[in-house]
Amino acid sequence: MKFKWLRILPIFGRDMEKETVELFKAMISEILSVRQPFNEVGKALKKGDFKKIKQLALVINEKEHNCDKIRREISQKMYSGAFMPVMRTRLYDLTDTMDSVIDGVQDAVDRMIYLEKKRINPKVVDLYLTMIDESCTGITHLSVIIDNLFSGSHDLMTNVKKANISEHNLDLLKRDVLNIVMFDRKMDCTSVWLSVNVATLLSEIGDSVEKCCDDVAILRLLRQA
Repeated sequence: MKFKWLRILPIFGRDMEKETVELFKAMISEILSVRQPFNEVGKALKKGDFKKIKQLALVINEKEHNCDKIRREISQKMYSGAFMPVMRTRLYDLTDTMDSVIDGVQDAVDRMIYLEKKRINPKVVDLYLTMIDESCTGITHLSVIIDNLFSGSHDLMTNVKKANISEHNLDLLKRDVLNIVMFDRKMDCTSVWLSVNVATLLSEIGDSVEKCCDDVAILRLLRQA
């Protein structure tokens, strides 16, 4: 049953398809590697060490840049003839949504830098740390999903459901931040806006992972066609 995937994803076919799949694996590996500095950002935020956050932001920006380069290589392969046209388009869409995941991490960390010297409720900081951890969990699930996609694993949709749970959890955590911020009379307008914006950017990482899952689900349907 596993080899049904070869009708759509001929990873054991021409060299161009093999090379493209390897590039997909390299891209998700780069996205996966962002978890370590992202978690370190949370620890630095808890300590109020914004110098460290700025250093980690540079590391994350470099990883995002690497993803962009890999994505361009994938595009070149596909538009040079890798895969059939309908699959080519869907795979390109997947690179777009995968790239949005690491873009989301970059955006959230870059925005956190502006929290320096702002009045942020300590409970909100704790929620940010939980959101970072949940985002990393979603990224981990996405890595497994991409592997399932190209291996034809029957666990694919089970792991998609796990990723969707992470997205839902992030939405709930964002709501918790809003509930605290909106009733904290000690916060100035700028601090309120930044607090909400950081929570929104963190929750959007989960949204991007979910969009990747949607793209993968379409690829799965094409397999069954």
